[in-house]
Amino acid sequence: MVLWETESTETEGTVLDFTKEEEGLEKELLPYDILGNIAHAKMLQEQDFLSLEEFEEIKDVLKDIYEERPEVNAEDVHTFVEEEVTAETPAGKKLHTGRSRNDQVVLDTRLFMKEAAIETALSTLELMKSLENFAEEKNKLVPGYTHQQQAMPSSTGLWASSFVDTLADDLRHLKAIYRLLDQNPLGAAASYGTELDVDRLRTKELLGFESVQENPIYCCNRGKHELMLLQSLSNIVLDVQKLAEDLINFSEDQEIFDIPEEFCTGSSIMPQKSNPDVLELTRAKASEVVNHASAVSSIIQKLPSGYNRDTQQTKKHLFEALRTTKEVLAILTKLIGGLEVSDDFDVKEEIYAAYTANQLVEEDVSFREAYGTVKEEKEYEKREGIKEPKNQEWHDLASYWENELEEWEEMEERLLDL
Repeated sequence: MVLWETESTETEGTVLDFTKEEEGLEKELLPYDILGNIAHAKMLQEQDFLSLEEFEEIKDVLKDIYEERPEVNAEDVHTFVEEEVTAETPAGKKLHTGRSRNDQVVLDTRLFMKEAAIETALSTLELMKSLENFAEEKNKLVPGYTHQQQAMPSSTGLWASSFVDTLADDLRHLKAIYRLLDQNPLGAAASYGTELDVDRLRTKELLGFESVQENPIYCCNRGKHELMLLQSLSNIVLDVQKLAEDLINFSEDQEIFDIPEEFCTGSSIMPQKSNPDVLELTRAKASEVVNHASAVSSIIQKLPSGYNRDTQQTKKHLFEALRTTKEVLAILTKLIGGLEVSDDFDVKEEIYAAYTANQLVEEDVSFREAYGTVKEEKEYEKREGIKEPKNQEWHDLASYWENELEEWEEMEERLLDL
C-alpha cells in the first residue's frame, strides 16, 4: 500500500519500484521512527487531538514494534509503522495529524545521525586511548622524516601522540556538527508548517533536542546536515588513512614497527610473505567515505528550496559512510593495541645535523655560520635522550561524548516508559 494515490496503472509497478528505497535501508530507521511517533503521539494527546486512551493504545503497539524490530514490508518505514498501528487500533488513523512524511523522515534521519555521531566519537576516543597507551608504554628513539627521508630525531611516542592531537581536533569539529544536528525539525510538515496547534517545543523536550529548527522550509531542505556529518567523518578517515600509510611505510621500508601477525595476510605462492592487507584496505575504505561525502554534495548542490525527492539518494551514502568509519576505527584500535617497536632499525647519523648546528649556536656562533660548518664537516654530535610525547589535554572530549550517550539513553528510556 502507498499513502498517495494516482490514476496511473504504473504506480504499483515500475514507478513504485523505482522510487522505493534500497533493500534494508528503511529498517535502519525503524527504531528512530518509533521514538518519533511516540513523542508525536504524546504531544497530540496533550494538545487534545488524541484521548489518553488512544495515546496508550498507540504507544503499546509502537513499543511492541520497537522491541520486535520486524522487517519493513511497505513503501517506506513511515507507512509501515502507521499501517501496523492502525491494524491494531483505529486511533492509528490519527497518528499522522499535523505531520508530513517530509518532516518525519528528516526527524528519523536527524535522530539516527545524533546517535551515530555519538557512537563514532566514542569509537574515535577508543583509538585515541590506544595510541596514547602506545605512546606512553612503547616510546623509543626513531628518525623523524621529511620528504620521506630521515631528517631529525623523533620518537614513537611523539609520532603516536600526533594522531591523538589530530583526532582530538576531528572530535571538536564533530562536536560542532553535532550541535547543529541537535535541532527538532518535527512540525515543519511538508515544508510549510501546519495550521493545527502542534507544540514543537514539547516534541523537542520529549526527543531530547537542544532546540527547535524554526524555519519549516529549511527543516525540509534535506542533505545539508547529512553532508556536514559526512564531512566530519571525512576528517576522521583522512587522519586514519595517514595513520595506516605510516604503519605500512614504517613496518616495511624503515622496519620500525612490527605489525601484529593477526592483522596481516599471507601469499598463495610466496611462503615468506606477510602482507598489511588490513592497513591497505583501511586506506581504500577511507577514500570511500570521502567519496560518499562528495556524492551527497553532488546530489544536493543544485536543488531548489523545500523538499525534493532527490535527497532520498543521500541516505545510502550516509549509512555506508558511518558503517565504514566505525569499522576502520575499531580494527585500527585493536591493531595499535598489539603494535610493537622493532629492536633493530637504521638510524642515520645525519639526523643529528640540526642539533649539532644548534649546539654551536649555544656557543655564540651565528646560525648561518653553524649551518655551513656542519654541512661542510659532516661531523655530528649525537643527542641523548628521547623526545617525550606531549601531554594530551583531550579528556574533556571523552566526558562530553559520554554525557551525550547517557542523555540519549535516558531519552529512549523516558519515551518508552511514557
